[in-house]
Amino acid sequence: MRASLTKNGLTLRVIAGTTNTILGLDLQPAQRKGCLGFSIHRQDLGPVGKPFAQNERPERWLPNLLQFPSDKTDPAKTPITTLTAPLQKFRWGDYTCDPGHTYRYQVVPRYGQPLALLPAKISESDGVTVEISTEDNGADETAVFFNRGAAASRAFNLKFPNIKTESQLLADTPEAQKAKDWLARGVEEALLAFMAKAKDEKFAMHAAIYEFQKPRLLQALLEARKRGVEVQVVYHHRSKGDAEYTAVKNDEAIKAAGLPKDMLTPRNANPQDAIMHNKFIVLLKSQRNQLVPFAVWTGSLNWTDGAVYGQLNVGHAVYRPDTAATYEACFQLLKKDLGSEDMRHELGKLTPVSLLIPAQHGVTAVLSPQETDTMLHLYSAICARARCVLVCAPFALSPIILAAFTTKPPAGSLRFFLLDKEASLGKGQEVNVIENDPSNMISVAATQSTVLRNFQGNLLLGKESFRHAGIHIHSKIILADPFGSDPILVMGSANFSRNSTEINDSNSLIFRGDTSVADIYTTEFMRMFEHYHFRASEAHTLKKQKEQPKPPAGKAAKKSPGVIDLVEDDSWSDDYYINDSTKELDRRMFAGTLI
Repeated sequence: MRASLTKNGLTLRVIAGTTNTILGLDLQPAQRKGCLGFSIHRQDLGPVGKPFAQNERPERWLPNLLQFPSDKTDPAKTPITTLTAPLQKFRWGDYTCDPGHTYRYQVVPRYGQPLALLPAKISESDGVTVEISTEDNGADETAVFFNRGAAASRAFNLKFPNIKTESQLLADTPEAQKAKDWLARGVEEALLAFMAKAKDEKFAMHAAIYEFQKPRLLQALLEARKRGVEVQVVYHHRSKGDAEYTAVKNDEAIKAAGLPKDMLTPRNANPQDAIMHNKFIVLLKSQRNQLVPFAVWTGSLNWTDGAVYGQLNVGHAVYRPDTAATYEACFQLLKKDLGSEDMRHELGKLTPVSLLIPAQHGVTAVLSPQETDTMLHLYSAICARARCVLVCAPFALSPIILAAFTTKPPAGSLRFFLLDKEASLGKGQEVNVIENDPSNMISVAATQSTVLRNFQGNLLLGKESFRHAGIHIHSKIILADPFGSDPILVMGSANFSRNSTEINDSNSLIFRGDTSVADIYTTEFMRMFEHYHFRASEAHTLKKQKEQPKPPAGKAAKKSPGVIDLVEDDSWSDDYYINDSTKELDRRMFAGTLI
């Protein structure tokens, strides 16, 4: 959902996902002089349709990690908020919302001096106020669930101060379970709830899962079978050699869970170096004595602890019978354990791919392996034509897709890359992508040395498939023109690579024109992008400080801006008003004032 308002030279646009909102601000040049930033107030009005009583609405000034150098307040003792340390940016993310709630945001430009900001007392009429409702991921149309991901180290430390060692997090204690639930952020519960919709013998559940190992999820399949549900699972069982132990891990988990063999189909067919990389479940219901597909769960979430608690992943339930039917047809092909040549031929007929971008609003399935690389050219075309594009990739992008970013983009364009490593841009390509145009902004998953990092890192290194060792960004997302009325989203299990296109079993969905779904993916993408981008900026500033030469004897060291400093005059905003600069485009694109 989106809402915006302009008043007294200030524009505020709020974009709401399920648990996040993005505030885009724009201040007309006449009001910029003397502005030291923005104070942001939030009030939770309660669930949509069931508002809180007037005197029971939680409210607060949103926090800030930065403060003025002249402000001696100790952040460890007194939380810093935008009331006294105003935001010196034109975009802000609030990542503490509840799904299906209405929020009131008030943004007020602040003037005066750092310790004597004006207006001194903020009234309800100051600045701009916008009300907006977050999307409800309990609704069929917006059933999208992201876990928290590895960028949550600082928040984790604040929320669980008593967990100081990895062993405490691994322990079987209420506090450890609470912490893991916080990291899962509802994605595992959502998957279990989706599976629970298969209530009795009138339902069937057909799943294709790559890493098939999480006990609680395997137990849910067994419980469904006990309810009379027809349960069938295809799971990865190819072996590339000693280095590939996913099949062994899957077998061990199946044995431990006591799953009966008649509900399982190992995916064994050659080539052995291919991956059965799907992570989907089709739900079917009996209608006139025939099982009919009505929903599918898909996304990047494997059935492992590392996928739920460590990596950034998404699970997305799509309640469209036509889409579910396509996935059911794919499941039946996988269940036959067809070889790659036959599989490519059959999927080419099931989901033929065109070089043309889907013309109508709706959902289009793209299943792999394909006989050609047409889908990569399609994704490249989607990126090349977009004025704004968000790309989330754990592994190396295909050169075909990279070509969209190594040529001059359309005027007034912004591109954001959320990558697990710079190598995701291909060998040497990070230089071309960055230097070709400054509007290409890159955020890489740099982790911090914390209890959470150690826990997540060991999960991914010690207990997961070797293919996921050290991978923290695992979602696969291309989102083109997310702020307009015609966004295009590509998501699923398939990486944007040749292997995922022509070799591996995998799947993607293309959503066109669904602004609600686009808003959810946009806010989640920017949540992670900003966290990692801040870490990189913080590390860069600290490095520059350490590299400063020591002053001559008897002279004080020159004070440089610290990583916790705000600027004490209006010069902080100068770069945002340089015509056609990246910061100017960012300011106007997120606020919706870019024509």
